[in-house]
Amino acid sequence: MDLLLLLVVGTGGLVIAFDYRNLGLKAYDRLARRAPGGGFGTRFTPAVLRAFGGVMGAVLLVDAGIRVAALL
Repeated sequence: MDLLLLLVVGTGGLVIAFDYRNLGLKAYDRLARRAPGGGFGTRFTPAVLRAFGGVMGAVLLVDAGIRVAALL
């Protein structure tokens, strides 16, 4: 279960990072609607969200790969 969660969240982070079908922009808009105070500051742009998603996605997928290698 833990490995599956890493794969799903890691892949989701990379999908946001590569902005596949504008999912990065949709995720940013959804987060901005739920943010307290009516939105984000001017420094948190969709590009920052995509960079954060890319880093987290890569780290989680590498962690999943290491766990799979340990199982072999």
